[in-house]
Amino acid sequence: MSEPAKASDPSFWLPLKIALRELRSGAGGLSVFVICIALGVASIAAIGSLAAAFDAALVNSGRTLVGGDLSFELVHRQATDDEAKALNELGEISESASLRAMAHAKKDKSALVEIKAVDAAFPLFGNVEILEPKDAGPLWRKPGNVIVEQSLLDRLNLKIGDKLTIGEGNVTIAGILGDQPDRLADRLAYGPRVLMSLDTLEQTALIQPGSLIRWTYRLRLPGELGTDRDVLAATKAKVQERFPESGFAVNDWTDPAPRLRRNADRFTQFISLVGLTALLLGGIGVGNAIHAYMNRKREVIAIFKSLGATSKLVLRVYLLQALLLTAIGILIGLIVGAATPAIMSALYADRLPIALVTSVHPVPLLMAAGAGLLTMALFVLWPLGRASAVPPAVLMRSHLAEEDRFTTAWPFAVGSGLSGFALFALAVATSSEPLITGLICLGIVVAFGVLYVIGWGLQALAALLRPRVPPTLALAFASIGGPGSLARNVALSLGLGLGLLVAVALIDRALVAELQGDLAADAPSYYFLDIDAGDIGRFRETAKSVLPDVELNDAPMLRGRIVRLNGVSVDEIEASPEYQWVINGDRGLTYTAEVPDGSKVVAGEWWPKDYDGPPLVSFDDKAAEGLGLHLGDLVTVNILGRNIEASVSNLREIDWESLAINFIMVFPPSTLKGVPHRALATLEFPEGTTPEQEGKLIQTLAEAFPLVTAIKVGDVVDAAQKLIGQVMTAIQVTAGITLLIGAVVLAGAIASGQQRRQYLAVLYKTLGATRRRIVTAELVEFAFLGLSVAVAAVAIATLTAFVLCVFVFDIPFRFSALAAGETVLLALGLVLGLGLVAIWRVLSAKAAPYLRAE
Repeated sequence: MSEPAKASDPSFWLPLKIALRELRSGAGGLSVFVICIALGVASIAAIGSLAAAFDAALVNSGRTLVGGDLSFELVHRQATDDEAKALNELGEISESASLRAMAHAKKDKSALVEIKAVDAAFPLFGNVEILEPKDAGPLWRKPGNVIVEQSLLDRLNLKIGDKLTIGEGNVTIAGILGDQPDRLADRLAYGPRVLMSLDTLEQTALIQPGSLIRWTYRLRLPGELGTDRDVLAATKAKVQERFPESGFAVNDWTDPAPRLRRNADRFTQFISLVGLTALLLGGIGVGNAIHAYMNRKREVIAIFKSLGATSKLVLRVYLLQALLLTAIGILIGLIVGAATPAIMSALYADRLPIALVTSVHPVPLLMAAGAGLLTMALFVLWPLGRASAVPPAVLMRSHLAEEDRFTTAWPFAVGSGLSGFALFALAVATSSEPLITGLICLGIVVAFGVLYVIGWGLQALAALLRPRVPPTLALAFASIGGPGSLARNVALSLGLGLGLLVAVALIDRALVAELQGDLAADAPSYYFLDIDAGDIGRFRETAKSVLPDVELNDAPMLRGRIVRLNGVSVDEIEASPEYQWVINGDRGLTYTAEVPDGSKVVAGEWWPKDYDGPPLVSFDDKAAEGLGLHLGDLVTVNILGRNIEASVSNLREIDWESLAINFIMVFPPSTLKGVPHRALATLEFPEGTTPEQEGKLIQTLAEAFPLVTAIKVGDVVDAAQKLIGQVMTAIQVTAGITLLIGAVVLAGAIASGQQRRQYLAVLYKTLGATRRRIVTAELVEFAFLGLSVAVAAVAIATLTAFVLCVFVFDIPFRFSALAAGETVLLALGLVLGLGLVAIWRVLSAKAAPYLRAE
């Protein structure tokens, strides 16, 4: 057995010398190889770097974002004396309250605002930014003063020094609010933010029993104890052990915005899979480029072998070339990916929720580099293996011959397969949701297979039609159905990118249509929060005194936090990702003797109207499935510092799209008897209501019930639509990159077959074909392929969008002819544009060199 070559052995350097010498003499056509690797790696590296930059920003700014080392949150109630004393013994405490309310100005103008009321210790970390007046200090600490965001001034046409009425108190606008600590840790804002002191909040009289107020106690531990994660965990456990029924939702600086992080993680994971698709698509371009390159090197390889070179030496030479080119592509991609956070920060600093950490993040770059290397191996090993194993006699044959039938090179096929498996294993292993990622990876493989079959089908169809069509079309179909056909390349390179774009467009338009159409039509016009339970009758009478036909519905409303399921703490529950939110924070709940409108019992039985037995609860059926709950299971909910353990009596199917009053959890009246609460009401205007009548009704209710908060459903729908638009735009950008890579792949495929096209064009001219007939045949070929692939992409995307809309988003699917038409035009434009370049090069070829060669 021979020993491996050493560095001092000339044979160790020989393959490298030959590889470098050939690359110096020109690696024509391999620029596509580098571009495809670079674009694919750049997409994965950029997405990973952005996610890492966001995570690092959360950790680095954790104390500022939380507002302390730890935060303890309660809903509806303040901490008891014992709880407050225990927290104060741990370190410095800052108390704050957050709630929604209505702010009223002169001339009957009002707006929904997000109030944060704080004590004198706020902020424990960071600083409150006051945009105007500059360097004014903590203006909010003075009783009766508030600082507000500029959007509120714009909406109500106010300025600094003007008065506002909030609740039953009059306050003065003392300044304009900028950035503030713990902003990201707060709940989603539906209106401009207002900062005031707790004393000012007392003046508004908004603090009522059962009011929807979140009380947060931020803790700063002594010295550097807050930097010790073990100390944080021990402190959290100590408080929860001492007050097991407090209902505290505890957070710490190591995960300052868990909901935001979860949403960001899931979004970046999905985008990363689109990036993986782009990389695999680029891999096809890599495979095409190396295949064409090896075809052009047949004579060179034949000479090497005739002079005694072994297949192993040939393989090493061209594998080294592939590795060098891959390294260049990976390096370019990594540079782009590493610079992406800095570029995004420079361009969109004012739109980002947090300043990104723009330093280099090595882990996502290493993953992107590994993915690029595996992609190269997946698409390069097989063609290299086949070329290195072909006998010299075959290699010396005409450049039109194909060597596929002479060798199979199965060991290299196995190597390619293992590389592909490793690539997908890397994606699954680094995912937070391996099962979903694995299914999507399987979908990507199926998509490639389907598109390959479509390309093969187009090639077979063209071969079948060729004898039955006029001569010009016959030339086009001969090119599509014969050797060197572009059918599979066009299907694979453009099909994925076009399919992604049209699927995203269809889903986007279905979601927007649902929000603007049926949802807006069926939904109530307004929600009213924090109505005193004893004022419901008067509230209804006041509304009907202005518009007698107005429709009102109401229900008791409380907030509670699920703390245990079947006796197991929710911290130990592994819920399905889409329903993790149910146990991550407090939830709205109600009680009623009858099945709520907009829902129906699908399992179990509803309780009798006069039920007065052990605690029961009705649960949303899909949420129950996500949490692993069944009929008879026990759910422990903390409400106002009291744990209530209820048995699941029935499951309901809820029509959330109606926006009617409904809750995940509904209890019998006897279970929550005597619990302080407020009421929630919905209001729907009769058809034909004018804006003036609407404004008069809302103003009348605001004057009669100053403590009630009105939320306009249209504003919520607009906010949701804007969010969907931003998400879809990001996905479309990534899909656009996929399409760009597809265009590069197609350009490379056309370029690799250009010599054969020129050769055939010369033969056609020699046999009497006119330039017009050749041009027409080429145009028909490219138009037929582009149109066919576009139709196939639309069909696949429509099916995908239908499945996602109906079975994932649970909304009606709406086909968009505009999106389909745009896709067809885009495909034709790309294919014909590249085809025109190819045609120009074909027509410019001189016949003499080809005829002399024959």
